[in-house]
Amino acid sequence: MSKSITPAKRHNLSVLFVDDNENIRQLYQRLLEKHVAHFYIAKNGNHGLELYHKHKPDLVITDINMPVMDGIEMVREIKSKFPGAKIVVMSAYSVKENFIESINLGVDGYLMKPVEAKKLLSLIDEFAGITLMKWELERKEEKRRIAEEYLKKSLAEKDILLREVHHRVKNNMQIISSILRMQSRSIEDEKLKMVLQESQNRIHSMALIHENLYSNEGLADVKFDNYIQSLVGNIARTYNSKQFRVKFDYDTESANLPMDIAIPCGLVINELVSNSMKYAFNELEEGVISISFKTTSENNYSLIVADNGIGIQKDFDISKIKSLGMKIIYKLVQQIEGELSSDFSNGTKFSINFKTK
Repeated sequence: MSKSITPAKRHNLSVLFVDDNENIRQLYQRLLEKHVAHFYIAKNGNHGLELYHKHKPDLVITDINMPVMDGIEMVREIKSKFPGAKIVVMSAYSVKENFIESINLGVDGYLMKPVEAKKLLSLIDEFAGITLMKWELERKEEKRRIAEEYLKKSLAEKDILLREVHHRVKNNMQIISSILRMQSRSIEDEKLKMVLQESQNRIHSMALIHENLYSNEGLADVKFDNYIQSLVGNIARTYNSKQFRVKFDYDTESANLPMDIAIPCGLVINELVSNSMKYAFNELEEGVISISFKTTSENNYSLIVADNGIGIQKDFDISKIKSLGMKIIYKLVQQIEGELSSDFSNGTKFSINFKTK
């Protein structure tokens, strides 16, 4: 039996009442149906189980001793499939075994008959409050889940967009580099050819950053140790007449740098390695260029490019040199707020210390 009551007079709660005594069923129906949204009545455990599966009420109030199927068996059946079901058992007998069995099954209350109207209504009020909190928590959880899914979707879309941006920037830089390469083929002046080649290398050093970011799981940081070897390998191929007698020694730690630091550092490496390839070994049969990149402390890094070539005059001052390459190095180190030092006691060595924010 089921009735709906005017919302102003009831809790938004559904209750299943199970008892084999018709008088008790009618009594509790009159008492409870005005206080809940939906009230269902069953005459035994088997009937109660059918109604539970059909309506999934918020609360079950059941007698224990009933024909066909007793309350304990009904509770066991319900709890086996719906462990979170809220159930209160009633009994006119103080049977210890029934009480222990009810507790073991995880019931939410145990009442002795006859149950006072005030006590039963108080119980309904309590469960209505619990159910309301449960619904509120479920509502908030659903809102959180929807917001989280929306955020994940938005982040995924931004991830795709950023990857596409890096991919297009890299492609555009490669196009510019290709144009410069084609232009250099029609030029006979070797100095001008070298100028165009150096410009290609600078563009390539930046394109590699975007390629690295496009390939990484994260889109903000560059795997700088991997980047160094790719960059230097490209520079070596540029000077193919010398690369077979110049060896490269790498001493790099695995570390990620943000793009705004990685690009200037990449350009600095490009200029220093290019200078070594062009000038350091002109009078030597072979040589070594060393590149070191290490973490000195948290967010602090050391970048060293050195060669064992013919060296530079001891009074060398990079801030006063007029060559474009050295000007680029000086300005880029300033840009990342780094410290630049040099040592010409055994070849040429430039050290840059910098930090990330």
